[in-house]
Amino acid sequence: MTNRRTLPALALVLASTAFAAAAPGPVVWPAPKDVPERVRAAGLEMLDSEAMDMHIHTTLKVYSGASPVTVPADIGIDRSGPKPRYSPLHTHDTTGTLHVESERWRDFTLGQFMTEWGVSGVREKCDADVAGRRWADPTRVVLRDGETITLRCR
Repeated sequence: MTNRRTLPALALVLASTAFAAAAPGPVVWPAPKDVPERVRAAGLEMLDSEAMDMHIHTTLKVYSGASPVTVPADIGIDRSGPKPRYSPLHTHDTTGTLHVESERWRDFTLGQFMTEWGVSGVREKCDADVAGRRWADPTRVVLRDGETITLRCR
């Protein structure tokens, strides 16, 4: 798992950014290159096209300390072949919109998304807030249409 990221690595990126500029902006933490491996690790499978039987969007805002972290485009999308392949849980852009486009209705979690992203340590180092409810274990947050999840990591 060469693209696995940990929260201390994120802190290092943020510290480097602070030295590079007086007012650091959002940090981009890249999507992993080993998409099919990350999707399998999340307990999901790649699809040849986006399925639309279940189609919801959740917004994710991530902070490391007080600094925002940009959620990358193409998490869960494998563009290495002639046609893209998709996890049912993916991003298209850097807006923080998580797309769930599945062949069947079921629960998808923030933990699955963070596994696809290659982020470890979320359970131990982060808290989540969803509609005013605090989650001590963010990996258990179920993605719901129209909700915003704020993930704060230390």
